[in-house]
Amino acid sequence: IRERPYWSSYPPWRLRIHKLVDSKYFDLELELGLKATNYFFTTVFIIEAAFKIIALGFKRYFMDRWNQLDVIIVILSVSGIVLEEMEAKIIPINPTIIRVMRVLRIAR
Repeated sequence: IRERPYWSSYPPWRLRIHKLVDSKYFDLELELGLKATNYFFTTVFIIEAAFKIIALGFKRYFMDRWNQLDVIIVILSVSGIVLEEMEAKIIPINPTIIRVMRVLRIAR
């Protein structure tokens, strides 16, 4: 006797979601979407820091601790992107740690 699949009793809306997440391309598309989002927000942070440096001047910009944190986060973000693109096994820094540091930006 053949057993019914575990998802056979799901309602139609849940079956559609199941089919979506069970697709062989789901993880790949999700990863590409997250990478594009990461690039977008990193670019926004770089532009914000550049505008503030231009508006306030280099010395005055770095007098504020929040701006110092912003620059550190921008540097970590760019470093994380470079490390991910290089897929470097040489440098023992996990890019996830760099992503976690960016949460500090939200916390402020």
